[in-house]
Amino acid sequence: MGRQNQFVITNRMSKSLTLNIEPEGAFFPLAKGQEVLVTDIFQSAPVSITLDSSDTGDPIVSIWPGDGEVKVEKDGVDILELIESEQKTPAHRAG
Repeated sequence: MGRQNQFVITNRMSKSLTLNIEPEGAFFPLAKGQEVLVTDIFQSAPVSITLDSSDTGDPIVSIWPGDGEVKVEKDGVDILELIESEQKTPAHRAG
């Protein structure tokens, strides 16, 4: 039976930051005031959080799984599912 961690990441910065969900390398913007719930089920190595910045200085929070499963949810929906649904939705262009 695995152990479990659960915590919230809240963006209290004055601008948006980027969540990087690894190992998928999935990027998700987290606007000012928004938050995500991270649930980590692991055996001995828990999730790791890395703080970095892009080439332009924008903040990036990377979430790396340990030896288990990590789920990142925004408003009760898995972020990877949100990203997947956005990629399937055709972009509308003004014309």
